[in-house]
Amino acid sequence: MSLQVFLQAQISGIEEFLAAQSAERKDDVADLMGRCAWQTLACEVLPRALLAELKLSPMLLGSSSSEQFLLVLAEEDVPRANEFLTRAAQEIAKISGNTLRLVWASTENLGAWPVARKRLDDELLAKTVAPLATSAGDVASIFAPFLSAAPETRDSYFETFAEGLPIARKVGWSSEHPARLVWDSGVYSWTLKEQAGVEDEGILFPRRFALDENGSHPSPLRELAKRGNGAHKWGVLRGDVDHFDVQLRRVNSIEEHIHLSVLFKDFFAGELSLLCTLPDFWRKVSILYRGGEDFAVIGTWDALVPLARELQRLFEKFVEQNTVMFPNLEARSISMGMAIAPDAASPAGAVFQDAGVQLQAAKAGEVGGFRLFGRTLEWKRLADAEELKSSLMRLVRDFRFSPDYVQDLASVYRESFSARGQRRGKAVKIDKPWRTFMRLSTVVPQGRGKELNNVRNAVITNLVGKKTAGLKLRPSGRVGLEWARLAAGNEK
Repeated sequence: MSLQVFLQAQISGIEEFLAAQSAERKDDVADLMGRCAWQTLACEVLPRALLAELKLSPMLLGSSSSEQFLLVLAEEDVPRANEFLTRAAQEIAKISGNTLRLVWASTENLGAWPVARKRLDDELLAKTVAPLATSAGDVASIFAPFLSAAPETRDSYFETFAEGLPIARKVGWSSEHPARLVWDSGVYSWTLKEQAGVEDEGILFPRRFALDENGSHPSPLRELAKRGNGAHKWGVLRGDVDHFDVQLRRVNSIEEHIHLSVLFKDFFAGELSLLCTLPDFWRKVSILYRGGEDFAVIGTWDALVPLARELQRLFEKFVEQNTVMFPNLEARSISMGMAIAPDAASPAGAVFQDAGVQLQAAKAGEVGGFRLFGRTLEWKRLADAEELKSSLMRLVRDFRFSPDYVQDLASVYRESFSARGQRRGKAVKIDKPWRTFMRLSTVVPQGRGKELNNVRNAVITNLVGKKTAGLKLRPSGRVGLEWARLAAGNEK
């Protein structure tokens, strides 16, 4: 009886890969969408193709996501699997301009799963940080992709791959080009499923795009920006489950590992796809990718904030429902970061990268926050920012205040926060509260009518709180001001 072996593979360098973009395509999101689609599908297709090449059952695929996969093989199949993955790794490096690296590790199914998992992690880490030390003398194979990379191939493949993205029914693979996925062809192909739980061997890959006026292709960024209310801007929203990797390392069995991986992957594929069909989002938001514990979307600036809030609410309910099944579940919160393009012609890759920076800033301190408009808020404080935004917009639209006064209010924050260098998400105590209060009162003067003054008082309260003797500028107030500034972008 042959020994059972776990084989785990992962792709590193994804952040640099997705952010890379040719300067010739600044106005086009096709290249980014092609990269994201390829990245989402690569670790789904490769393990299935490997099993098909080895004439093994698809049931041996344990888990797969946008960055890694886990297989169960027999010991005698490992050499052929290594050969398959070596060829795939060389072409992955080639088509990605040497930004991506496929590494893998294998270990015998001996001892408890946490022990086997640690052996896999240690070997993967060694190959990631010191590839020459683990190359078994095959140094030439490590440098081969660098010597053979063709820039013209890298520049065209992902944009071409994006062309078939909205209408493809299957994704295919061929041994001649083991990293070049194709639509509706190939030696082996798999159906693209729209919903989880469908009883077939397809790949869960729901697609949601804000289509152009012809309804045939994703909207160009300039057209997408014009659909936003207020300022005509677009942006990228990215999110990531907090401490998910820690939870995976702590599960006690391979069955729990697989179940937890599939559970979170199905959540993002299902809930995010459903949200993007709702009236508030379907013409404004396109899904870039959804992974095992993270996601990215691109859309009009005004749709991204409510989408983030709704997805966070659904995530909280999802965790509550599964706490019974996983009582020690640590992945209880999700962090998000949003970046808005400076102008409609900004490179999509650069804005995507900026959204990643914002996401890391949100996770740098206390987890479970939302980084937007240069501030990190706890999720429960987002409602305060929205209330302030709504009050400010009432002053503009109902009471004919000039939109310029929002800039005057924002200057109070710029001076106080920059002068004190406050940490993220912290209120700023004011040395001379009465001076600040009088300044706010001057910018938003009293008027005639009880309703107007009620709205005015609500604005000031949202900015500094109710205790006038110890005023503090709230971070949620700064977010609300920026939110209102963009919402009033087209007001006269």
